[in-house]
Amino acid sequence: MRHRLNLILTCVILLGGFVRLASAQVVPGWSTKQGTFDRIDADRVVLVSEVEIEGNAGSPNAGQKFFADQVEINIKSGELTARGNVVLQTPTSRIAAESAVFNTKTKLGTFTTASGIAQLGERGRQNQSMFGTLEPDVYFHGVVIEKIGADKYRITKGGFTTCVQPTPRWEIVSGNATVNLNDYVMMKNAVVRVKDVPVFYLPIMYYPIQEDDRATGFLLPMYSSATYTGSSISNAFFWAINRSQDLTLFHDWFFTGSTGVGTEYRYLLGPAALGNFRAYWLDEKETVVNGVTRNARKSQVFNGNLTQSLPLGLSARANIDYSTDVTTQQLYSNNFYDATTSRRTLNGGVTGAWGGLSLNSVYQRNEYFYNATDSQTDGRAPGLSVTYSGRKLPLLPAYFSINADAYHQLYISKAKTLTLDKSLNKVDLVPALRAPLSKLPYLTVNATAAYRATYFSESLADDGRTQIEEAVTRRYADLRADLVGPVFSRVFNPNNAFAERMKHIIEPNFSVQRRSTIADQERVPRVNGAYDTVIGGTTQLTYGLANRLLVRKRAVEGTQAGSPQELLNVSIRQSYYSDETASQFDPAHGNNQGRPPSPYSPITLSAKAMPTQPMSVDFRLDYDPRTDAAFRVIGYGLNGVFRNNLLETTAGWSKQNYGTARNGLSNNNLSQSTLLRLGGGKYGGTVSFNYDIARSILNNHRYIAFYNAQCCGISFEYMAYNYAQTTNLPINKNRRFNMSFTLAGVGSFSNFFGAFGGGTY
Repeated sequence: MRHRLNLILTCVILLGGFVRLASAQVVPGWSTKQGTFDRIDADRVVLVSEVEIEGNAGSPNAGQKFFADQVEINIKSGELTARGNVVLQTPTSRIAAESAVFNTKTKLGTFTTASGIAQLGERGRQNQSMFGTLEPDVYFHGVVIEKIGADKYRITKGGFTTCVQPTPRWEIVSGNATVNLNDYVMMKNAVVRVKDVPVFYLPIMYYPIQEDDRATGFLLPMYSSATYTGSSISNAFFWAINRSQDLTLFHDWFFTGSTGVGTEYRYLLGPAALGNFRAYWLDEKETVVNGVTRNARKSQVFNGNLTQSLPLGLSARANIDYSTDVTTQQLYSNNFYDATTSRRTLNGGVTGAWGGLSLNSVYQRNEYFYNATDSQTDGRAPGLSVTYSGRKLPLLPAYFSINADAYHQLYISKAKTLTLDKSLNKVDLVPALRAPLSKLPYLTVNATAAYRATYFSESLADDGRTQIEEAVTRRYADLRADLVGPVFSRVFNPNNAFAERMKHIIEPNFSVQRRSTIADQERVPRVNGAYDTVIGGTTQLTYGLANRLLVRKRAVEGTQAGSPQELLNVSIRQSYYSDETASQFDPAHGNNQGRPPSPYSPITLSAKAMPTQPMSVDFRLDYDPRTDAAFRVIGYGLNGVFRNNLLETTAGWSKQNYGTARNGLSNNNLSQSTLLRLGGGKYGGTVSFNYDIARSILNNHRYIAFYNAQCCGISFEYMAYNYAQTTNLPINKNRRFNMSFTLAGVGSFSNFFGAFGGGTY
């Protein structure tokens, strides 16, 4: 989009070529198609009477034509003067002027009252959606155009636009502009006008026109208004450092006097060498906005990630998502997930794999906030994991593997002025043997024998709650057998428009696991909840049934039939525990956490359907079969996705009931997002919402509308947040409005907090 003026000024350079046209009477390469030749004196010649000169075929001037009422050339000094209806026509452009004075030797000159049109060619066709799917062109004009250098021009009282119409929908006009071809345009007193209405004024405007499709320059401003922040103007400056890296600077000016500045750095050095980093500084002034008193405060937001390959087959990765004030994301973010998730994360690590050996060193710190002061922190800071797997033992049908972990387990709980730190050091060693016991195609049986030893630097006191600085080691044997089958299948041949062939597969599955007793089990700390709590002396049975339906579509004429596609997958499973306590700590059933002991887990039913290629539906049900109703766990989840060139929509419904009939809790939420594109992407919009059915609260609703004409467009966004469930914010509801213009070939951008449903660009 940054090359429109480059092509405009190509036409201006061709004005320099018009000197060669007029001098074609004495310089080979041009033919006179119409006009009268006359010699004024020994040094000057003149062409009059509707002059038409055309470049000779095969010469550098081929395809070019020049028209004028009169052309006078000084052969000695090289000065050329053209008057009356001056027109230069090339295969891709046309330029007209009242008169022109040019020196064929210095290649400098002045053109008066000039205007023209140029096609953007391949570059414009690659981004044709920005032009309303029409043929992209550029229109430009200037009262005076001076060529002051080899590739440098000065335009006085001129402008340009991509609206080739008698009355352009938009244009940028400037009192004075300096053009350095293939580099930049510097405009003074630049005004962006839409429908002849001034929209933006910039005392100085830097417009890039490099040829590498990445150019430094200012991006179009964006207007926003919100209940909490008031009105604001967002600006950005893009710096194309080189082909592999760039930097964007953000500035938000709020009408209340607050300011925000930010930056984003991105680089891409290869498939495994890329990253980005974003930082934002917000300075809020004390003020009253919409009747709400807002205290002065300063906050910072940092986020980013990187991936980097290292020598010796290693690779590094890292990501950060950190805010000094967690309410900043809630009050400013345009993304519902970010606005409702109060957290700080800092993760990084180095991984490598050599044959069957893999290594993973990691640093993870995740802090989740309940309000502005209360939070919980967990993670590994730092940690090291080494795994050796897939080694077949000699003379035995068994495979050996070993996994070793050593890390500092974080667990810090903060509540007002009280901080509880249960962090400790852990070392975990798990050697294992795995043996496949069946070679039948319809029956799979795998047996695993493992021994696990875990060292904890701290343990529980006799009261079972207090954590003391006394080490303890947990040791137990783990035996497991997994069976899938016998698998039953049947093939159908409907041979219709829906499917050529169908295959129904029934897969029973069963597993049995036995853990030996654990000495001093009551002293083992439960730092990581159900994911690292093991109840010894327990036998666990897991049983289920899966139904799969595969279809193969009929081959289209001239093509081969495609591979079978999964149309439907329905599975059901449940677990039995010989020790009821183990049912509370099975990570495979998240709803079991906090549930009273039971010999059975909830029944889990899951289904996935793909009736057509662009559509998929997922369903999950967790049901507690106990009839005493003392404690019931019921969970539902339904999600659907549909995508094609016209419509993209996702919808989800989730419900969780847990607790007793009297004091049980319930989450019942409905979410939806739909994007509609009409007219080949010329106009459309997005509608999304998140609704809490249990509390009858519309947590968030959002509407985006956009319209792209031949040469310009406009986008509107309205959203509303309901903070009824959040007590740490100064307002209960927040409404936001964003507006942005899009100019063909110039585009627009999103602010730092993701307006219009996207990232920065």
